[in-house]
Amino acid sequence: MTAVRLSGAHRVWADRAGVRGRDAFLVTRDGAIVGYYATVEDLAGVLDLAELRAD
Repeated sequence: MTAVRLSGAHRVWADRAGVRGRDAFLVTRDGAIVGYYATVEDLAGVLDLAELRAD
């Protein structure tokens, strides 16, 4: 899994997905979107953060 902090134009997609806030994270698994999350705490509530990698 990969998590990417979104900002600027990419932020629009998170807004459309209902994720509000200053920042958002897009999580993908093997290229497929897992979801958008507003905070790291939100991420931790639905997936194991140890599975994330930075690309």
